[in-house]
Amino acid sequence: MKIKETKLSQLHELNKICDDNGVDFDSLKALLDSLKTKKLLSKKNYHQQSIDDTINKAIK
Repeated sequence: MKIKETKLSQLHELNKICDDNGVDFDSLKALLDSLKTKKLLSKKNYHQQSIDDTINKAIK
């Protein structure tokens, strides 16, 4: 539960900062979500390479 509460608190604070500075919160949130996705895909790609290397070593 602590993680969810922290995430909501951070989003609320970010929304407040965006309102104060005239920045569109939805656009910023979409950019942050795309960055998270990019990081997850790069980590997944790393794991896929490790799996491929392990399989190739086993075959040889």
